[in-house]
Amino acid sequence: MNLETVTAVYSGSVRIGYGVIILVLAFVSSFLQTCCLVCAEKKDLRVRMRKIAALVVYALSSAAFALFFGRLIHWYSHYESYGSFSGAFTCVEGSYHEAGIIAGFILAGFIACGISGRTVAGRFMGACASGQMLFMTLVSLVPLFNASDRGKAVIENAYYQHLPYSFITYLSDGSSQYRPAVFFWKFMVLGILTVISLILYFKGKSALETYVCYFAAMALLDSARYDASFLRSNGFVSLMQIVSGVFLITVLIVCTVRSARARGFHIYHVLFMLAFLLGVSLTGYMEYYVQRHGDLYIYCYAVMAAACVIMILSVTVMHGRCARKILKREEDL
Repeated sequence: MNLETVTAVYSGSVRIGYGVIILVLAFVSSFLQTCCLVCAEKKDLRVRMRKIAALVVYALSSAAFALFFGRLIHWYSHYESYGSFSGAFTCVEGSYHEAGIIAGFILAGFIACGISGRTVAGRFMGACASGQMLFMTLVSLVPLFNASDRGKAVIENAYYQHLPYSFITYLSDGSSQYRPAVFFWKFMVLGILTVISLILYFKGKSALETYVCYFAAMALLDSARYDASFLRSNGFVSLMQIVSGVFLITVLIVCTVRSARARGFHIYHVLFMLAFLLGVSLTGYMEYYVQRHGDLYIYCYAVMAAACVIMILSVTVMHGRCARKILKREEDL
């Protein structure tokens, strides 16, 4: 039985889509991981109670914000798929845009951090970030049961017509074709990022470094899929790529300014900014190039991956130097 022909389970007249089941299981797994990380540290009773209250608020607000913003952004780019604006929010099934989901999680994390208390806010946000990476990893498997998140090329070689290379896609006319299984590679990449987020957490690193890795990876992965969401006025760069670029540039600028204020402006500030601009330029050019040379998509995405790594290193190193400068200044005071 083909996975594409079985998309839901039934309980009487109630239909529950596999996508919804994965979404719920992913959220529960994500929240449990966050709870384990937050509650593992031994603190006094007052701090523990504040962390428990923060976790409750985080669970409720993250679910609400992620669903709302995820559907809102998807409605914006695919409004023709919904009868009306209100109709986009009357059903649980359907698509949710990754940018809205992660934005909802981050917003909920900030609110919960305010409740947890200043002394544990950084660690709390790191635990939330790690749980969010697990959530995004697991929901990447939803396209196993629909026709989304496939690559742009058509795989005609029978040797590659299976996972992890490709997955069958059914077209509107009833025909089928094999396209690159972008969702599977996304699952693998985000799984690695989940492990990295745990390592960063236990090393006491900022949650910001996890988000930098995530958005840089999504700039590449969203380019590879043929059903990416775009601005209504621009069909060249996807919404996720725009969000990723804005986030990375903002972090770099803020970290550079804070570092320069803490210890003065140095040549390495210029070097890191130039390296980041090189990564952005390569990413943009490869996005342009792959849209005109589809037969070279492996080469294009390999170069784009290298460009994303350059951006990650530029931002994380600058963020690390910024954090050390601020910490050193506070110790001097």
